[in-house]
Amino acid sequence: MRPPVVPRLTLDTKIDILFEDINILIYQPSIEEIGLIGESSLLIGLNALTRDYKKIEQIKDNSDSSNISNFDILMSIINEKSDTAKVVKQNVQNVLFLILPKYKIFFTPRSILLQDIDNKEVTHTLDAQSFDNFTNILYDMFCMALAEGATGTVYNPQGDRARALVEKFEKKRKLLADMRKQRGEDTELQSLYGRYIDILAVGEHKDKNTLKKYSVFQLMEEFKRFQLKEEFDYTFQAKMAGATKIKDAKNWMDDIHFNDDVEN
Repeated sequence: MRPPVVPRLTLDTKIDILFEDINILIYQPSIEEIGLIGESSLLIGLNALTRDYKKIEQIKDNSDSSNISNFDILMSIINEKSDTAKVVKQNVQNVLFLILPKYKIFFTPRSILLQDIDNKEVTHTLDAQSFDNFTNILYDMFCMALAEGATGTVYNPQGDRARALVEKFEKKRKLLADMRKQRGEDTELQSLYGRYIDILAVGEHKDKNTLKKYSVFQLMEEFKRFQLKEEFDYTFQAKMAGATKIKDAKNWMDDIHFNDDVEN
């Protein structure tokens, strides 16, 4: 479980997030803006960026993985010439273009360069040293504790070291996909965010055009608060009607922690 790193008020107000490690501003896109690249592209890119590859599985050849970083593994995947690597890279680029609109993005074998659009003489470098802190911000912004596994693509790196580290992740992804298929869910057409907007629009009597302006965090937070309120009201009404064998509901006004009951 990752502890939160972004102040709650920053997420609640959807303002830009200052990433002090390399002095850049990270933009929190709305659901409407995510529609420009598609929800599937967003989640594939985020899964690739925020995955803690080093915790997935020890390298098969039993070599020491302490000297290889998450960034190194990600770059080894997206720098390959395979079709799968191209898909992963494209979706990573889509996410970066969405959250870093003030910068031009360039990939090198060992870094990602962010050139300031307003001042081309200023370039920021995202590398192995700054990458984990960067992805921790994305993990909070997009509530990845809840969204992980919602969609994904097959990572099939050619290098033995990288392949071994992502194998366990692939098994989990396939299991989740099979479960959705058994339930008759079309993962290409289903929209996690769209479903939440629909439910809140009906349940809270809100306009969809208002809800689509929310960030992912705002939408997820309001949806979870709505769930807690519905459960609280149902429990209260049942007890008023004389029900005795019913568990107390959580206080719907308590703080919300997205990692609760989520196995990371």
